[in-house]
Amino acid sequence: MGKWKSLKALFLLGAIIVIIPIAGWEAIEYTSTDDFCTQCHVMKVYRETAFHTAHRAPQVNCKDCHIPQDNVVRMIAYKGYSGAKDIYSNVMGPPEILHTTTMTKGIIQKNCIRCHSATVETIATTDAQRCFECHRAIPHGR
Repeated sequence: MGKWKSLKALFLLGAIIVIIPIAGWEAIEYTSTDDFCTQCHVMKVYRETAFHTAHRAPQVNCKDCHIPQDNVVRMIAYKGYSGAKDIYSNVMGPPEILHTTTMTKGIIQKNCIRCHSATVETIATTDAQRCFECHRAIPHGR
């Protein structure tokens, strides 16, 4: 009888070790889709404006520009922080007009350079001016 309990416990532990990471990754993937990102009505205008540019889905998704792509741990941490902040702002008060933070501007800049590395290889990208300051209308219109 004790051996049977040990086998059940081992099976349960194995299932947990396999299922939790898979379910967690599926949740991360789902919360990285444009459909998820634009569920809040304040985000719908951003999806609509991006739809009329070269930066539209399925070629480019919200996460490609707005979430760190260089490190999975950083991606998960930022998604948690940013998502919690946005939910809190929209639930606890009137929906905010979104403004990029200094941290978010850095993420967007890195992602611009990551995708357009061939285009910017002869441009000094370390200056204080960021790509989207001149090219603001490209992803979301004016």
